[in-house]
Amino acid sequence: METSDIRDELLGEIRGFRPPKIKPKYIAVCIAITAFGLYLFYVLYGSNNSLYRLLELQQEERLVAEKVEALKNENAKIRRDLYEIKLIFGER
Repeated sequence: METSDIRDELLGEIRGFRPPKIKPKYIAVCIAITAFGLYLFYVLYGSNNSLYRLLELQQEERLVAEKVEALKNENAKIRRDLYEIKLIFGER
């Protein structure tokens, strides 16, 4: 076989090739899955009200609560010290 014959045969096969038709049902399913994926990403990470932000705020709330508890304990210690000083030197 000559190269021109091979070329003509390949071109004939290429010209006769038809890609399979995609049914509209499959296109709709792909669009729905993509839309759901984008929505899920937005809910988890995308907005100011996302799950990721909620977890950050809960962690921040725990840290603030621990700091408040530490300050309350420090305040109680200072009040005890002040009370003892008043007892030692007499209250004026």
